[in-house]
Amino acid sequence: MSDMYACDRCGKPTPNFVPWTCGSIAGKLGYSWCDDCEERFERELAWENEQSEKDAITCPWCGYSDPDSWEFEGEYDDGYECSHCGKPFFVEKRVDITYTSKRRIDDMPEGWVAE
Repeated sequence: MSDMYACDRCGKPTPNFVPWTCGSIAGKLGYSWCDDCEERFERELAWENEQSEKDAITCPWCGYSDPDSWEFEGEYDDGYECSHCGKPFFVEKRVDITYTSKRRIDDMPEGWVAE
């Protein structure tokens, strides 16, 4: 008979156990989800239809890509409505800022040689 574990989501007994690939995390060797919780998670994930890493706000209902997304000023909106189909959905704005710096050529001393 296989070992039994408690489902991390609902607490029901389950033989399912998935070890962390990188070793113990916070004292746990992995996680256990029963078949019902795994099915519910997969169903919810499919339902959300997350449209991530897009250049424009994309409706998870109809797929409309809003060309005016740059006008969205908030960081998060849980009442955003598609301007095409009118259905509500969540929007999260992520902004990445990077910098590049280099020396000015005008400041290079005479006779400078790269190492």
